[in-house]
Amino acid sequence: MLLTGKARKSKGFLLLEVMVSVSILSLGVLLILNSFIRPMRAMEFSKDYFRAGLLLDQKVFELYNSDTQEGCSKGVFSVFNEKFSWEMDVSKREVNLKVFWNEEDKEWDLTVLTYL
Repeated sequence: MLLTGKARKSKGFLLLEVMVSVSILSLGVLLILNSFIRPMRAMEFSKDYFRAGLLLDQKVFELYNSDTQEGCSKGVFSVFNEKFSWEMDVSKREVNLKVFWNEEDKEWDLTVLTYL
C-alpha cells in the first residue's frame, strides 16, 4: 500500500538534508576562521611596514653622518633575516631612498625623498 500526504510519517532526516546542513555549517565555520586570520595578517604587515620605517630612518641617519658621493647604491639589511633591502639614488641636492621587502609573493616598498 502506498502512503501519501499526511498519512506518511517522517522517521528521520534524508541524506540530502544532512549534507546541506553540514555544508552550511562548514561555510559558517570557514567565514569565522577567516575573520580571525585576516587581522593576524594585517598585524604582520603592519610590523613589516614599521620595521621598514625604522630601517629607513637608520639609513637616513647614516647618510647625514657620512660623506656620500653621487650615484646609485644598493644593499641588504642584516637584521630581520635579511628580509629587507635598500636602494639609494644620490644626485646633487636630493636623495631618493627606498626600502624593499617581500611578503606573500608581492614586493612592498617604503620611499623617502629628501634634500641634502
